[in-house]
Amino acid sequence: MSVPFTKLQALNLMMQISTNLNGLQSDFRLNALSWKASAQSQSVSVASLAGDMNAASVAYQTRLGWLPTLQANTSAWNSIAALWTVWGGTAAEFTSLMTPFNTIANQLAVVDKSSYAAIITSCDQILAYIDKPVSLWPIE
Repeated sequence: MSVPFTKLQALNLMMQISTNLNGLQSDFRLNALSWKASAQSQSVSVASLAGDMNAASVAYQTRLGWLPTLQANTSAWNSIAALWTVWGGTAAEFTSLMTPFNTIANQLAVVDKSSYAAIITSCDQILAYIDKPVSLWPIE
């Protein structure tokens, strides 16, 4: 006998989605602040910073890929979408949230990371594009 998919599982998935997306937003900013500080102080080699940025890009894309995987599970996704609607969420709102995340994750993979100046510029672009997540606790 299999465990049925219930509203409780849908709520759990919604909380996981929230944790993932809020964490991504925070990670984008905190990593950019860290990389920028390292580039400004030149305390880490350009190659090491570029490697860290490339690894982060892969990790961001992996985390963003969890949602399309979930969306492919039609019964689960329909329950989550229904719950999202009950909360007053819209598909457009969800898309507007995902767009900057996908943009930065994809751009980070290909952006120029060949010098400290290029890394600082890239970090400034991330920080301008991704604002601080809304939180009760100070994040940065």
